[in-house]
Amino acid sequence: MPLVQPNFGYFTYESDDGFSYNIRASAEWAALTQTGLAARSSAQGRYISSGSRKPRMATYKDLTTGRSKKGPIGTSAAYTALSIGDTQAFPVPDQTADVTYTLVSKTPEHVPGSVIQSAVADHA
Repeated sequence: MPLVQPNFGYFTYESDDGFSYNIRASAEWAALTQTGLAARSSAQGRYISSGSRKPRMATYKDLTTGRSKKGPIGTSAAYTALSIGDTQAFPVPDQTADVTYTLVSKTPEHVPGSVIQSAVADHA
């Protein structure tokens, strides 16, 4: 059996701010219906994570070995549908069968807010 090799691509991510972006993820991850990722569109900009901007994420862990799989969740509905303790089968190198991973954490999207200043009149 050939080793499992991750193949990366871009997929549609719908942000909580109402815009759609192309986000990088493994094809294996995007193929899972629970991730809510869809085919990319060339008309969309690329989602760029930064210190103040992060996509919704989910982390699955193999509770036996400690291996983990982490990736973006494409829609808020898909994020809401996930529950800690859910399981998902993933292929693992050198294993003949898929290994069951358990959802151990969900991280919400973080979008920086705007800064609103109040104007205070100068004192005379």
